[in-house]
Amino acid sequence: MKYLLILLTLSSFLFANETVQDELSFEEDFLESLEEVSEIATKTKLNIDDSPSFVTVLHSDKLQKLGIKDVFEALGQVPGVQLKREISGVPVVVFRGLDQKGEVKLMIDGVTINNSYRGSIYHFLDFPIELIERIEVIRGAGSVLYGSNAMSGVVNIITKSSQEESGSLVFASGGTYDSYKAGALVASNLSSVKIALDAYYQTSDKTIKIDANPSTQTGDSDRHLKDYSVGINLKSDKLSFIARLKESTIGNAYGIFSKLDDDKNKFDNTNRSLTTKLEYKESLPKENRINLQAGYSRYAQEVETFHPALNKTIDSDYKEESYFVEAGLISKTIQDNELLIGLRFETSNELQNGWKEAGVELPNRIVGADFSRDIFSIYLNDTYNINSSLDISAGLRYDNYSDFGDSYSPTLGLVYRANEKLRFKALYSHAFRAPSWVELTSNPDLEAEKSDSIEVGLVFKQNQSNTLRINFFTSRIDDMITKVRTYIQETKNEFYGSELEYIYSPNNQTEINLIASYIDANDENGDDLAGVANILASGSLSYKLDSGLIFGSLLKYVSSSKRDASDTRDDMAESIIFDQTISYNFQDFTASVVVKDLFDKGRYYTLPQNAYKTDFDDGGRTIMLNAALEF
Repeated sequence: MKYLLILLTLSSFLFANETVQDELSFEEDFLESLEEVSEIATKTKLNIDDSPSFVTVLHSDKLQKLGIKDVFEALGQVPGVQLKREISGVPVVVFRGLDQKGEVKLMIDGVTINNSYRGSIYHFLDFPIELIERIEVIRGAGSVLYGSNAMSGVVNIITKSSQEESGSLVFASGGTYDSYKAGALVASNLSSVKIALDAYYQTSDKTIKIDANPSTQTGDSDRHLKDYSVGINLKSDKLSFIARLKESTIGNAYGIFSKLDDDKNKFDNTNRSLTTKLEYKESLPKENRINLQAGYSRYAQEVETFHPALNKTIDSDYKEESYFVEAGLISKTIQDNELLIGLRFETSNELQNGWKEAGVELPNRIVGADFSRDIFSIYLNDTYNINSSLDISAGLRYDNYSDFGDSYSPTLGLVYRANEKLRFKALYSHAFRAPSWVELTSNPDLEAEKSDSIEVGLVFKQNQSNTLRINFFTSRIDDMITKVRTYIQETKNEFYGSELEYIYSPNNQTEINLIASYIDANDENGDDLAGVANILASGSLSYKLDSGLIFGSLLKYVSSSKRDASDTRDDMAESIIFDQTISYNFQDFTASVVVKDLFDKGRYYTLPQNAYKTDFDDGGRTIMLNAALEF
């Protein structure tokens, strides 16, 4: 209750002191919000509220006012998304209760991050918000356009360096746990080509003391971080090229095998990736457009930890590479229709896998030898504008995987505009996830996971100040891949829920955002899935004074969640966390102080039964000082 009173008191104070705003500026901002355009749902530019998919767009400038530091924290501001961590410290985003690896498709500037190894995306969740323009998110399935992994969500990180209008900037920050970050973006035009380079480096020496507990293990839980990335973007009128190198090293937290690693200079988890994409766009006669893409990606992971069952130090080393080509045609030749047709071919190859036990090389211990995968895909999606009030869209995708078989992904949606203020949306979608190479090594007979989802919702824009979005969803997943000694495929899960987003902007200096979701996630016996919170909610307020001061308050609530059936502990406790950010903006310079978990309540993530008989403690209150200059 005290957190709610804080928000209400602060908002009353701010509104009582607001000045008369420039109405023209306010109208312009509102009109821009009405036409908030995204390409993630249809691969064509479309107002997000005219898309049959349920889309959230997160803008970097608004996120920074609330003290959001990276992609992981940003996704916590999406309705229906729960943030967690594994016992090894790896961050996990849970969309609509689906708590499995590889169920979310993650891209950066349209290039897929998910790998064939495990489908992992966590090594990009620490990407800093300062270099991001916006994050586009599909809540729900998106396989018809994006194929495997798009079971519960699709995320596209759009960097500032990829934008034609981006300028240059430098930024730096420092704070609790010896956390430091610095980076820059430099953009320039050379004749008709725009060149943009960005880079950052961040580090943290974070450790959390583990007190005496039933496991009798004590010591420091290692959360150290070393992370950097360098990106380049070249763009002309029709042709563009992007490339990004990223390396992230994190401590093993409670230990990958539930045994504390006692040397943070030795035991850690390193992920390296290289992503590239060459793209050509051309307008054709009769309102047709063609898009051609080709790219290369490389992923590597090195993990060193202590294995208590073997009583040995193990050092794993894995590498893979992939190539893709894709062609898409967008046509408006048929009256009142916008048709998208696409072809894609991708090939992935294992380059190295194995580990050392006490210095002894053991090849092919992670996945089977010489894994490779060829994927051929064809997809189409048509949006038919029946009249000024009704759009119907239908899509179909076919994927053929050389290592397990094929899959079909249909979708059908509609958008009904009752009037200028009110829209109704409905969507049916089928999605799939291809088994990863780790899973196929354990069980070569695995097939793809499959889901069927139905969503309905409405968007109500009452006036220039109020926007309300509400939706309801149900999803059934068949052939879920789970691990019981080996990977098996004998479970079915069902998910029901609703999501709400309300935005109130009385003027162009104030915004209140409320999001809430209810999720009922059940196994085939009707029992609640472990680790899934039924209720997620957050409320935020940002307000800018004429003096240049900006106040950003963020209140987050996560309800309790069930333990695994074999876990005798009480349910995971609910959590309420309050963050406060105060920024000062003078022309192109911004400085801020960010206090997370202001009241030091402790941020915890539920873990399954483990050697510690405890949950993941993320460290409580932290303070960060940030500075940025645009030029």
